[in-house]
Amino acid sequence: MKVLIIDDETHVREGIKLLANWDEINTTEIFEAENGRIAKDIIISERPQIIFTDMMMPELDGRELLKWIKSEKLKCKIIVVTGYEDYQFMREAIQNGASDYLLKPIDPDTLNETISKVVEEWNKEEQQRRESIKHTRKLDEILPFYRDQHLSNAIIGNEYDGNLLTGVEKTAITSARVSVIKLRNLKAFIGIWSEELCYFAILNVVNEILQNKNVGIAFRNIHAKQEVCMIYWGEHIENFNKRLSEILMTVVPFPFHISNSGQYEVEKLHEAYLEAKQIIHEYNLLEMIECPVYLKANIQEQKGLNAIELLKLLDKMMEKNDISFFDEIINRIVNHLKEFNYFSYAQLENWHQEFELFLNRWITKKSIQTLHKISIDAYWNIRGHFELKDFLLAQRERVSSLLHQIERPAKELNTIEEIAYYIQNHYSEEISLQEFSEKFYLSREYISRKFKQIYGENLSDYIVRIRMNKAKELLKFPRLKIYEIAGEIGYQDDKYFRKIFKKMVGMTPNEYRKEFEVKEREIF
Repeated sequence: MKVLIIDDETHVREGIKLLANWDEINTTEIFEAENGRIAKDIIISERPQIIFTDMMMPELDGRELLKWIKSEKLKCKIIVVTGYEDYQFMREAIQNGASDYLLKPIDPDTLNETISKVVEEWNKEEQQRRESIKHTRKLDEILPFYRDQHLSNAIIGNEYDGNLLTGVEKTAITSARVSVIKLRNLKAFIGIWSEELCYFAILNVVNEILQNKNVGIAFRNIHAKQEVCMIYWGEHIENFNKRLSEILMTVVPFPFHISNSGQYEVEKLHEAYLEAKQIIHEYNLLEMIECPVYLKANIQEQKGLNAIELLKLLDKMMEKNDISFFDEIINRIVNHLKEFNYFSYAQLENWHQEFELFLNRWITKKSIQTLHKISIDAYWNIRGHFELKDFLLAQRERVSSLLHQIERPAKELNTIEEIAYYIQNHYSEEISLQEFSEKFYLSREYISRKFKQIYGENLSDYIVRIRMNKAKELLKFPRLKIYEIAGEIGYQDDKYFRKIFKKMVGMTPNEYRKEFEVKEREIF
């Protein structure tokens, strides 16, 4: 394993070389550089797996070096070494691909723990890369995967097999459009529809329609998550996509969004894709349109949230252990949306990333053991509308849980929190009190008593409530059968599920579904 140490101070470089247990990670060579300019040449020629870099250096500093490494998509693990305990430094370093950071003067134990962690990450990722290469070679031999790979390359500007674009001669097509079909909230259907089945269903429908008219080809974009793309050389794409969305909504259970670019020369498919992608990221989430097809005309100038002011409020909230600061943040977000009536996915994603960085900083600072994560993707409803209110309330619950753990940092609380977190992620499995008793070496009676003290309900009631909440989410998707939903949340007997649901919710699953459909129709 090759290591590169970059710092304009010789004693810092020497210190890292002396303090680290290099033999334990099978280090073969250690290179040094006093600034980013020299380091670039070493990185290009030697391809080190681990890089230590200072942030403040002459000629080319650590910031620019990190940006360059990220832009070149180089495979390496970066540890930032800095004398500044500055949140802005840390955030910028992580955003540009750093794995961790160390403060000067360097503590030997912290140094070696950090090295062990990044080496473990490197080995894991290297194994995944090897498996990915083997997997890709096998897929290349199969036509559908060959198609997906080459057309995915076409829209990102790489070389591809142009014969895949049409059944006629390539010269017959001189221009085309690119559409992006973004699949949403697939995890909600994992136990009912596998991810592969989701892609198969949508590609089967889209390609059948396209090939019948010989107007395009659809493929899974292997360079993006949950994305199907379409290269379209026919006419009236807006009408085509509108009709396509109507058909897809009767076939697949998950929500989706469609955008399309303008007309581009075939040689500029990459530009067409970027335009369609921009529309998906920047259309107005507050615009509750019924047909999930978006055009460039849907994009407007946006006024961003003042993230710095919100982060200051979050820090005050943590320092004072007062959830009311988060309520003030929600009020500011709501007022911002009322004033500008525009909120894009790009803005949402940016806020979510900032918020996760903030939470992780305080989790580390306070040595919190567990805090459940949430995904933006889980808050798309069946019509493809983003449930912003539910998303913000979920974030509030996480903050409340974090404050609760800081206020009561006892080990017993962390254990009960860990049990609750396990239930939230394994509600569809058989869960027993005995299992937790054996895992945490605590009596069943103790766990049961402490769980009720903290959560206000028995563990068994908590499991049922989590399952019923998930059932209510799935019932909003009309193409899912009741027995499918029952199986997804852990009930093999759908009659028993119906009985429990009525007892907990006060109506049958079908009645709940009908009530939701009535409310949805009232909105439109």
